[in-house]
Amino acid sequence: MKKILIALLLSISIAGFCETPDALLQGKLNSIRSMTAVFKQTVKAKHRVVSRSSGTMALQRPGRFRWQTTQPMAQLMVADGQKIWVYDKDLEQVTVKAQQKGLGGTAALFLSGYDDTVTRDFKVTQSNVGKDLVFDLKSKSPKANFQRIKLMFRQNTLTGLELYDQLGQVTTVQLLQIKLNPKLAASVFQFKTPKGVDVVRQ
Repeated sequence: MKKILIALLLSISIAGFCETPDALLQGKLNSIRSMTAVFKQTVKAKHRVVSRSSGTMALQRPGRFRWQTTQPMAQLMVADGQKIWVYDKDLEQVTVKAQQKGLGGTAALFLSGYDDTVTRDFKVTQSNVGKDLVFDLKSKSPKANFQRIKLMFRQNTLTGLELYDQLGQVTTVQLLQIKLNPKLAASVFQFKTPKGVDVVRQ
């Protein structure tokens, strides 16, 4: 009887030290203060690929990011925490928005904008897939831009994510050549309108 009681107490003690999925995810997200990477992005609707793109990204919390698409068309999105610039080089046009009006359900917005309340807004579960730790986030609100998000980590490095929006589209982002917490110049998150480019304010 004594041995059973000791074993029971030990199991309770060990369980108390195990991190919940919420706490484990929040810790990993909080450890990312800045980041640079090469990205490959695929968007699917009704199980069919509707777009593919690739380029480079940089982010700095809170709220700053640079998302530069090089293929198949050149486009640059820059956010400084207050405004977002979307520059289409081929159209010679830049659209400027307040950041809270933002980019809706995009990877850039989520990665730069999450805070300590992310686990308040989502129900979090975790699983192991090969060498990756996968967090599955399901929104607690039917009105959220993202109804579901999957985050893939290899150790403490975010290597990919999947975003499921209200329209049923699934955006998959693979991150490569990742650098965690580099020192980034303020100019990375600033945009200077090129001469001759039309400016559209929203």
